[in-house]
Amino acid sequence: MKTTLALACTLALAVPAVASAGTNYGCDAVNFSPEVMAKMPNAKRLCRGLTEKNDGVYVHYVGKVVSSSADAVTVDLLDKDEKAVTRVTFAPAADQTVTMDNKKTKYRETKPGTKLDFYIEASRWGLFSNPGEPVMKVTKVEQL
Repeated sequence: MKTTLALACTLALAVPAVASAGTNYGCDAVNFSPEVMAKMPNAKRLCRGLTEKNDGVYVHYVGKVVSSSADAVTVDLLDKDEKAVTRVTFAPAADQTVTMDNKKTKYRETKPGTKLDFYIEASRWGLFSNPGEPVMKVTKVEQL
């Protein structure tokens, strides 16, 4: 009950911020954990929107594939002006897929230049293809 009340109060306070935020989609109101900010200092700048799932707030990001192989995928996370700001390399499971053009494709088969959606839960570090799905192992983060 306390969690529900706290969540309701948080959302009540966040709605005016989201409504007045213009194109930042509530991103300025996100309270990122110190862990997330240490790994990705540009988390707010790169934010494209918010999604709530299983009592967690997931922040939406857009990335452009730089390279993909059998071992890893590297993407540049883009700001709202489509400028590459942060490069992330991750190791998706061999069978982990992403939906592109209504078709499931293995991450490791994505082509350079392809834009993909990603999520990070604001309260803890981890890269997700969709909120609530298994976390993908991040092997490297580089600020550009």
